Amino acid sequence: MKPYLLLVTVLLASCSSDIPLMPAAPSSALSVASIRTDSDQRFAALLEGAADNTILTNYATDRPSSWGKNFTRRLDFTGVAWDDTRTATAVSPWHVVMAAHYQRPVGSAVVFQDRSGRPQRRTLVAVESLAGVADVAVGRLDSPLPSSVKPYRLLPPSNGYGSLAGCLAVVTDQQRRAFIHEIAGIQGSGLSFRHTGRVSSLVRKNLVTGDSGHPSFLLVGGELVLIGTHTGGGPGSGPFYSSPAVFSAVDAAMTKLGGGYRLSVVPLGGG
Repeated sequence: MKPYLLLVTVLLASCSSDIPLMPAAPSSALSVASIRTDSDQRFAALLEGAADNTILTNYATDRPSSWGKNFTRRLDFTGVAWDDTRTATAVSPWHVVMAAHYQRPVGSAVVFQDRSGRPQRRTLVAVESLAGVADVAVGRLDSPLPSSVKPYRLLPPSNGYGSLAGCLAVVTDQQRRAFIHEIAGIQGSGLSFRHTGRVSSLVRKNLVTGDSGHPSFLLVGGELVLIGTHTGGGPGSGPFYSSPAVFSAVDAAMTKLGGGYRLSVVPLGGG
């Protein structure tokens, strides 16, 4: 074999990976009724042969971290700040959400990792607690996040999401891991999960102290869409962010804190 061919072969081998492929994006907006079918297909592809669920490895806040070489690499977790167990999740370039009962104080550092693993450090300059409405606190950062850090969209506010019971969802924890639980129910402003035998035990967990405030997501057309932050243990439970009451309260808090942003939603089709 010629030397340059050997070099090409070595380079191709070094690029090989066990990271699964994400199915192509849908050609049109999904309806609430079709989210489960679409996400089931995506999770089946992503979780096939999964042996690890670590989102970030070699984690550091003063130098680049590494994104996991597993199914989580296909999901964009840049908008979650894991530098403290009191996790903060971006909902705009200026705003984050946390658990009201486990929130970071004003003046705290908030560190995100961009898609290259580089730390993006900000300071929490103001917080608005929504404890009277839900276990949510909204914070404002001292400067906007770069485009390489993703603020998460939500489902449009509605009381009509009961049919999402049975959908698989991504549940995160303080050890920077992604688990796959099933939505047990959405009632009023609350969201609860349950374990399911449809996925490996590798991606099932009972949440514990320190997991409060970590985000949970629905997979909509391959996009992580924020649906909740943890309050209760076991498979998990907490506020449902797209209930009209919670959505409105978070949106109002963002306006009050300033920054010029409101919540963004993922478009849904009819049917």
